[in-house]
Amino acid sequence: MSMSDSEAIEAFAREWAAFYADRKPMGWMLRQDKSLPWIRFHSLPGSKRYPEDHNEEAIVLQRARVLGKAILGGNADCWQVQCRPKEPNPPYWSVPVTGVESSTFADDEEDGGLWTAYVSSITWRRNELDATLLAIADDRSGPTLWVSRKTGKIFAPYDGGFDLFPASMNEVARLKADHEDWLSSHPDGL
Repeated sequence: MSMSDSEAIEAFAREWAAFYADRKPMGWMLRQDKSLPWIRFHSLPGSKRYPEDHNEEAIVLQRARVLGKAILGGNADCWQVQCRPKEPNPPYWSVPVTGVESSTFADDEEDGGLWTAYVSSITWRRNELDATLLAIADDRSGPTLWVSRKTGKIFAPYDGGFDLFPASMNEVARLKADHEDWLSSHPDGL
């Protein structure tokens, strides 16, 4: 059953508030909230930031699929949240915004830049988001995350890796153990 734009906005706002109260829907801002369970994985071996060929793109996609399924589940109902600056998007961003404009908010930086969140209800399925995931890996898309409508868990890829927001620190420990070769050696996990 398809939702109207206003129903989608209301449902997202209600579900987001149930899990994240007054927090803003951007991975880097959520990561700064030390009260949330969080873990970061790198998208390429050796903490390499950007894929340079098809083999490295395949590694990025394989890790994204594994981690996305681990945090969201297979065929999971999710909100896709794409944030864009209120000012014109950088010209190198190639992923069009989908969904409906949900909210506008200031970021946590000193300049307090304004962002708009666009939301759409999707099903997380293997291979269906490859183009978006590669655009994020190449820094050709604005901040994008997927949040499970059932559990509130978040998968937030960025150029260089993946921030995951599981439900508990026990889940963080399990994910670390399952994918220790993908972790950063940085003491803060960055």
